[in-house]
Amino acid sequence: MLKIELKFKDSVLKTIVFDKEVITIGRHAKNDIQIDSLSVSSKHARIVKYHGKYLIEDLNSTNGTYLNKIKISKEKLADNDVITIGKHTLIPSYKTSDDESFAADIVDATMKLTTEEHIKMLKEHKKRKK
Repeated sequence: MLKIELKFKDSVLKTIVFDKEVITIGRHAKNDIQIDSLSVSSKHARIVKYHGKYLIEDLNSTNGTYLNKIKISKEKLADNDVITIGKHTLIPSYKTSDDESFAADIVDATMKLTTEEHIKMLKEHKKRKK
């Protein structure tokens, strides 16, 4: 099983757990990991499980895929490597399916929304409470 944290700067946008052979990454909504940024190609990269290990492969993206700050075309992934795609980073972690704490930290996590729309709604809510 593979856990991937999608980050923008120092904020974790989402954490996803995968148990599949191929994980697609890109701007298009049909990707397993969609990164909604113009610096990311529609079909940017993919992670492939091969003989129990994972590989990251760039799909001829415009801005490239970087692994630990080195531009790659295809490279083996290690636990906690840093994948850079556009302005986003992805951090993969490997765990076995019997590691209960691995899934538990995903279920217990709550993402704090900080979009302008959400902040506006919170302000309106506070005004109504007064």
